[in-house]
Amino acid sequence: MTEPLRVLLGEWQTDEAFRRSISTNVTLIPAPTLRDEDVVPLLADADVFVSKSFTPAMAAASARLRLLHTPGAGTNWIDFAAVPPHVTVCNVFGHEISIAEYALMAILALNRDLLNMDARFRQADWSDRKVRPPARDVRGRTLGVIGLGHIGAEVARVGNALGMCVVGATRTPSAERAASLGLAGLAGLDQMQSVLAEADFVVVAIPLETATTGMIAERELAMMRPTAYLINVARGEVVDEAALYDALLQQRIAGAAIDVWYRYPEGSEPARPADHPFHELPNVIMTPHIAGWTTETFRHRWAAIDDNLRRLSRGEPLVNVVRAPAAGA
Repeated sequence: MTEPLRVLLGEWQTDEAFRRSISTNVTLIPAPTLRDEDVVPLLADADVFVSKSFTPAMAAASARLRLLHTPGAGTNWIDFAAVPPHVTVCNVFGHEISIAEYALMAILALNRDLLNMDARFRQADWSDRKVRPPARDVRGRTLGVIGLGHIGAEVARVGNALGMCVVGATRTPSAERAASLGLAGLAGLDQMQSVLAEADFVVVAIPLETATTGMIAERELAMMRPTAYLINVARGEVVDEAALYDALLQQRIAGAAIDVWYRYPEGSEPARPADHPFHELPNVIMTPHIAGWTTETFRHRWAAIDDNLRRLSRGEPLVNVVRAPAAGA
């Protein structure tokens, strides 16, 4: 019998639902945290490390390691220079539907000023019905999608289903891509300003990389309409924190929904998600990085990780490979 793969778990996969979902012959080794001091002693005996991050301190203990598998799509917490050349890096998707649903929720809530309206009405304030101008329908308005990967493509489909005019920006624009997603316009990222200027709602769904860090800053936000809303489901750092806060504070854009942040808590201690006090602004919907946090997302991810574990144990090609081993490694 083939020796079971030894799988070091550095994430939420330590929960019982994940354990039950693994049908491959493996030995699961939970790491108590992702801190170097907790991971490094366990890595020496691991064939697979399921983790969102990898640090230089982990490299020396990874001689046996064959696969680094992220529990999601993002790889921005992995130091690729530190990952040994013989190790394959894979990621996993399955969150695009839930995140597109979050974007839909945010569009509708921002459009109707839902949270503030609810707060006013709890105080017996009927002004939204009697005094304030009526809201506009979403149908017929323009949705701009920055990044048309798994998430952005699903957001575009949702926009079309709402009867919106959908435009987008992507690294590799083409007429075929625009037609397949039903886009009214498609630009390259270097022409993103046309999308920002046209859109009533902008959904940011581009991966965080060196080239995309701060790609939406003061200049780009100034291109947006003062009646437009920004929804960030990518990574916080794609949108410059100070520039976004100032644009919202000065109401140079109408509002934002933010699910991805600039600071995350370590351990169980509460922490503000940014240096700037977004929580004091009335035109912001804030959520704790939960757009993809649905049962269906996790079921899909667990099944996909299990599939790659099975493929690895059988010597079959892996799927969702982000970085293959170096030749001869």
